[in-house]
Amino acid sequence: MKKLRSAAAVLAAIVSLLGLVALFAVAVVHPLNSFGHQLPVGVAVGIVLLGLVLGPRLLLGHRGGSSQDSPSRIHRLLGQARKAVILALACWLGLISWSAVSPGGPMPAPKSDPSSIRVVTWNILTSQEGGPPWGKIPVSNWSGRKDALRTALRHTRPDILCVQEALQEQVAFLEETLPTHHRAGVGRDDGRSAGEHCAIYFNADRFEKIGGDTFWLEEPTDQPSGGTGLNIKRICTWVRLRDRASGRTIRVYNIHSYLTEKSQLAAARVVLDHLKAGDPADAVILAGDFNAPPGSPSRRLLAAAGLTESAKLAGQPSGTRTYQWYGLRVRSLDAILLSKGWQVRNHRVLDVKPSNTFPSDHFGVLADLKFRD
Repeated sequence: MKKLRSAAAVLAAIVSLLGLVALFAVAVVHPLNSFGHQLPVGVAVGIVLLGLVLGPRLLLGHRGGSSQDSPSRIHRLLGQARKAVILALACWLGLISWSAVSPGGPMPAPKSDPSSIRVVTWNILTSQEGGPPWGKIPVSNWSGRKDALRTALRHTRPDILCVQEALQEQVAFLEETLPTHHRAGVGRDDGRSAGEHCAIYFNADRFEKIGGDTFWLEEPTDQPSGGTGLNIKRICTWVRLRDRASGRTIRVYNIHSYLTEKSQLAAARVVLDHLKAGDPADAVILAGDFNAPPGSPSRRLLAAAGLTESAKLAGQPSGTRTYQWYGLRVRSLDAILLSKGWQVRNHRVLDVKPSNTFPSDHFGVLADLKFRD
């Protein structure tokens, strides 16, 4: 019976450690604590951490002393695993604390020139509130961060907004948030409403839509793949607008590119082919989440085709980190690229944190643009 109890205790310890490791892995992949969960998750992690520190003595009655009480090999391994998990949880608690106190940037000022065009691109992190519990994405806490996004957009007041990863519920929320804007773009899963959107919202009082569509970044470019997960084809939405104030025409492209370098290069070539097929007199904007920094092969290919980062045209260094993880600025993935028909009056990364909540795991990028004479 003593051996049975010992084996049961070892099994329970192994299962508990594996569960803690899995929970930590999920939290690392999804920075849920940047989105309003800091207090409850922090308290839970603290309690588990305290239990792991005090547990062996309180629960297992560990005694030192005689050689007969020396731990077995499995107990030594469990002890080492426990220490590793304690270290991981302590680091996690530190990340939670930093995500709660990390500062956000100031809200953007209004346009200095009312005739300029304010463009914003933002990966808003896919999520949903409705539907069955198993269909939700709770770690991204859309209900806890959508008000922060609304506050940021109403302060920013973009003339053109490009968003990535937006599900239908989020698309509708943005339409409500920007009532004077019209939307272009469809869901990537079925070409209608299912799946993530690379939606473009434009101020209908300022612009007249004269063309536009969504295309996929693999052949055939006019059809969704019907796959799931990583196998699904990604999309680029575009719209052609006439500026009512100047009469100039512009084409806006909104892309959410792939994760691998080979696929990113192929996607960039598809986009460039589409650009070349349009009216060369149009001023072009290519915005989005490129999933690659400025020095990557796909970004260099776009630059070689004459598309320049808004940061560079504004005289600022490119490569400002736009992906955040628990409030830590990690990678430069998002940008606004411009053809030669533009000048940039203002550029900044929207690292705002309304009500101490980041709207997304990405920061937005803002540029105030003027047509060149």
